[in-house]
Amino acid sequence: MSFADGMHALMAFLGVNKDYQAIGPFLGAILGSLLSAGVVGGIVHARTKRHQEALALFEFDKKFHELADYAHALAKLHGGGENPCTPIAMADARAYYRKLFDLMSNEYYFFRQGFVGVAPFTQWMRWRWGAWHDIDGARVVVCDLKYQDAWREWSTRPLMAGNRFIAFIDKVHAAPDLAAVSSLVVAEAPHWWRR
Repeated sequence: MSFADGMHALMAFLGVNKDYQAIGPFLGAILGSLLSAGVVGGIVHARTKRHQEALALFEFDKKFHELADYAHALAKLHGGGENPCTPIAMADARAYYRKLFDLMSNEYYFFRQGFVGVAPFTQWMRWRWGAWHDIDGARVVVCDLKYQDAWREWSTRPLMAGNRFIAFIDKVHAAPDLAAVSSLVVAEAPHWWRR
């Protein structure tokens, strides 16, 4: 049975007389085109969203590595001993942390909008937890300024009061283990990402 025949049968079932049964194929064509447009629109939307997620991951990764290179350059210039941290070096360290925390904030808001998936965001938060707990390989100290001290200084500024991102990162830092970090990320994920 063709779609047009189906529409004729529907019209007959609804009691539309023969004078108006020619509307069946016309309605069938309209409904068919709307259905096709919906399917194509859904495919385009899904592919665009995946492309935006990949682009966001690439840009965040690139920015993070630029910041890591900046921290390394600061360590070479002001690594203690013969090159102690001067007030200018401490200002550079604070600028590094400000950029790092701004990047983290952007990652969080992209995650909340669904442009960053649960898996990569969980990995990023595992590293933040590791930095807070001074885990080898995740420890962050720039010019004698520890990650923990820089976070407290940055996050307790008056304009940051009530910031959802800061509350979330504080929970990540306070988590007892990495499994708890993963649970926090899943709980914070947009509802359509949760499984």
